[in-house]
Amino acid sequence: MRQDWKKQTALCVATLAALSAGAAQAQQGDPLYRYQWHLMNYGQAVIGDTRPVSGIDIGIDDLHDYNIRGKGVIVGVLDRGIEIAHPDIAANMVPNGSWNFINQTHDTTPTNGQAHGMAVGGIIGAVGWNGIGVRGVAPSARLKSFNFLDAGGSNDQVRYAWWDGALAKDQDVSNNSWGPTFPIFLPTISENELAAWENPMSATRGGRGVVYVKAAGNSFSYVGGSSFRNGENLCAANRPAVGCSQSIFARESNFFNVITVAAVNAAGRRSSYSTPGASIWVSGLGGEYGWERATLAAQQTTPEDQAALARLSAVNFDPAIMTTDLSGCALGYNTNQVRPATTWSHDNVNRLESDQSAIDNTCNYAATMNGTSAASPTVSGVVALMLQANPKLSFRDVKYILATTARQIDPQQAPVVDAAGNVLAAGWTVNAAGRPFSAWYGFGLADATMAVTRATGFKSLGPLLDSGWQRAALDQAQPIGNTAAPARATIRIAGGAARIEGVQIGFDTSAPARNAYPYVATTVRITLISPSGTRAIVLPPGSLPVNDGGTLSASLASVNAFLDEPGNGDWTLEVADTALAAGAAANANLSSFKIRVLGR
Repeated sequence: MRQDWKKQTALCVATLAALSAGAAQAQQGDPLYRYQWHLMNYGQAVIGDTRPVSGIDIGIDDLHDYNIRGKGVIVGVLDRGIEIAHPDIAANMVPNGSWNFINQTHDTTPTNGQAHGMAVGGIIGAVGWNGIGVRGVAPSARLKSFNFLDAGGSNDQVRYAWWDGALAKDQDVSNNSWGPTFPIFLPTISENELAAWENPMSATRGGRGVVYVKAAGNSFSYVGGSSFRNGENLCAANRPAVGCSQSIFARESNFFNVITVAAVNAAGRRSSYSTPGASIWVSGLGGEYGWERATLAAQQTTPEDQAALARLSAVNFDPAIMTTDLSGCALGYNTNQVRPATTWSHDNVNRLESDQSAIDNTCNYAATMNGTSAASPTVSGVVALMLQANPKLSFRDVKYILATTARQIDPQQAPVVDAAGNVLAAGWTVNAAGRPFSAWYGFGLADATMAVTRATGFKSLGPLLDSGWQRAALDQAQPIGNTAAPARATIRIAGGAARIEGVQIGFDTSAPARNAYPYVATTVRITLISPSGTRAIVLPPGSLPVNDGGTLSASLASVNAFLDEPGNGDWTLEVADTALAAGAAANANLSSFKIRVLGR
């Protein structure tokens, strides 16, 4: 089992004895489980034209067999609505526990055909061993649905589902597979407003804190939308491969309480779309697109359509995630053909689709779910397993365990370097505490078995030490020169955390980040340097930051690369314009820098 990783199930005898007491051998299977490579991957044939690389899975191993299935854990799904009567998820829905923001009822079943929340819910908690369909990462967890995306998606609705609403009070995990429509705007939030979010988040679960899991985004190489310039890609085709958007551009992804999740495909590398960034914590499994050429080819009747099929990218035909869909063949991802076909989704894109499928003809399941929207619930499911093993874990404990048990994948990820030799984006780095970190993967791919093992009997991290916001005393603005002459600002932290759990910063510069079309990628590199000398790139050149004020400034960015390093000492922000020639005069300044260090 997962010999490719040379790792055997690590559950200790005490763990198994405690958690498997009374567990009966399951008598019924889930017929589509074999296609769920994200749960158990031995290199089997799945939906898609390529096979997954053996061992690239979320690390369930024997957990389910030992009845570690998320029992007693409630997961809130803040998303589009879940079809609460779906045959493969109904038994796990908390009765009258969901909230429809549109009609103020407990039934969030979508009426608009949007199946995103349904797919997310199934990844987390589809019922297992019931003789139909698929299985969730935590198939005994209980689910609540909050359909804020169907209702317009307001901050008040987020607050309701995160802590303020009556139906949110008993949740243990909150999955958030959503983000900004145009994820290129630098975050703006006051310190008081940040506290007004983080403090009540920390107070949930009796002071242990709900575990908030959030998708990083799907904008590595595409930012756009049908409502803006007919879907034109705002990312320049010739930009360096650093990620057009960055995870720090999504405000909530910088909250200390939030676990920001990147996506990995079935080959064990960054999913083609996955947004990178300094605020990534861990990765889950999102796959690619799950299409199959033979299925599509049989439906293309004109030379033009056949030529269009031939032009499709190879990643379209790599496996995606198999999960639940809206019931029936009229709505959702898996439907019968639509004619005339005006988009690829009007065709059946793989063998699972339509009521003619020889695999499953109910259309109740889809094999095309992807994105960090799919990766996030794989991690939420792992968290549910951890909290079954140890309900006393705080959100900080969960974050720490996930980070320190994650698997380092794609270990040869190389830095991105320009023609002048400037490092634009780092690959894997190792900090002074020995913790590996990548802006593509965070601390690595979440591993359920290792996380549950560590969670059992885990000693709490103890009280949080928070430095509060500290500011650099800049007598005058610092010129932003080239990489040989960057602007620098330093802040000394004293009496703070001996071991870092999180770092947040803010900065102001006069470098351009204009909010006007055409948007222009930045040439500025912003790097944070810890007292131990670890360097973490906060903003890479080639990314596409935009600010309403027109300058490269952000009031909040989370930088995670410093886990377990000492927090006391001199922290330096370094800002360089990689486009400036040697000796060229600076054309922008660094005017402010602030930092907050959290840990124990």
